Amino acid sequence: MTQNTTNSAPLRLRLIIALAMLVLGFVGVIVTDVSKNGAWNYWRFLAVVYGVLSLCLSWHLRRKKWKTTLVTLWHEFAHWAGLIGAIFVSSYFVQAGLVGRFEASIMTLLLLALATFLAGIYIESTLLAIGAILGLFALGIAFIDAYFYNILLPFALLTIVVYVVFIRHAHKKMQKSIPETPPEDSR
Repeated sequence: MTQNTTNSAPLRLRLIIALAMLVLGFVGVIVTDVSKNGAWNYWRFLAVVYGVLSLCLSWHLRRKKWKTTLVTLWHEFAHWAGLIGAIFVSSYFVQAGLVGRFEASIMTLLLLALATFLAGIYIESTLLAIGAILGLFALGIAFIDAYFYNILLPFALLTIVVYVVFIRHAHKKMQKSIPETPPEDSR
């Protein structure tokens, strides 16, 4: 019984952290859709949160091996610090006017996806999937931003055509269902 609880605790923690990362990533997609300028701050903040969650997961999974845990955590801390450094450089690009805030937010999301994916290689394999999903989020945001009107315009026109056809069909059906009354005799 105790062995079962010790084995399920790391699994439960993995699932909780993975779910939290996915929910925060999905919230980021919504924030990016709603506020393109505010998304940049959200993704920068989320990079720190992902780093802390990843380090906590790594520490929890390896806490029994104290010596290797310290070395491993130092490497992982350097990994996430490298991500924060890259985001700092992209922040400089925004301040210099080389890149807009929306473009920087997509870049930051892509950097976060890559860092999470790479952390999944040597920390925990569930992070591989989370990194890949974040990459798909970045691709989806870029696709929607680039082709939104190309998709929306034909869809809107098709909706209008279907609506007009439906109204005409309903109007003709109503005309057929009304019985014609013969003209009254005017005597």
